[in-house]
Amino acid sequence: MNKIQNATTIKEIMGIEGGIAWKYWKEFGKSVPSKYEFGSRIDDYRRPVNAGDKVNVMLNYGYALLEAECLRAINSNGLDAHVGFLHEMNPSKNSLAYDLQEPFRFLVDLAVINLIERDEMDKKDFIRTESYSLRLRPTGARKVTNEFNKMLNKRVSYKNTNKSWNYILFLKARELTHYLTGKKDNIDFNKPLYKIERAESELLRQKIIALSYSEWKEMGFSKGTLHYMKKNAKSGKPFKLNSHVKERLENWEILKGEA
Repeated sequence: MNKIQNATTIKEIMGIEGGIAWKYWKEFGKSVPSKYEFGSRIDDYRRPVNAGDKVNVMLNYGYALLEAECLRAINSNGLDAHVGFLHEMNPSKNSLAYDLQEPFRFLVDLAVINLIERDEMDKKDFIRTESYSLRLRPTGARKVTNEFNKMLNKRVSYKNTNKSWNYILFLKARELTHYLTGKKDNIDFNKPLYKIERAESELLRQKIIALSYSEWKEMGFSKGTLHYMKKNAKSGKPFKLNSHVKERLENWEILKGEA
């Protein structure tokens, strides 16, 4: 009976996961320019779509890089890569690596978004094969690899020290080893949390575009600075604001609201 109940619970969880994934990729797609022809990662029936577009090709390659990192961490800790928990155990599949990937997939997603936002991917970075499938050329693969490595090298606070995500991945595999051997009573894959800070928001873009030069002058800034900011905001590309500029913009909105 317990096995049946557990199986039902797993099915329910996977169903919830599928629903969340469907919504996640729909929102993800809103950040991708139309020239990439990206619809979603999964279709309306929550099945994976074929890599017929540039974004899915980049994601697939990034996840392959992440799997390799997971396998390195698993092997370093003496675990069996074929024995998983969430994914089906199969001698020909690295089920545990697929499991370990899940909390770290966002590193690949952000790497791909960064490349898209900086408009670094060119047509020549992709090739259509004889079977009409899309692939990365070596130049494109190198760009994805470099950006993914940048994400792996980013540091986050974990257990009172700053560690790279690459090392965090190794630590999580080691924590799993300790849990399985009874050295730890529990394991938490929700930590560390990664706070995503984007350079700007769509709302801030619209505020800058709508801001008049007279209002900007009242804040104590030059006309040339606003012209440059408006140009960046209209471009659709990511841009950064100095902290004191962002603070004055926010304070200006508060003052306008009070008036």
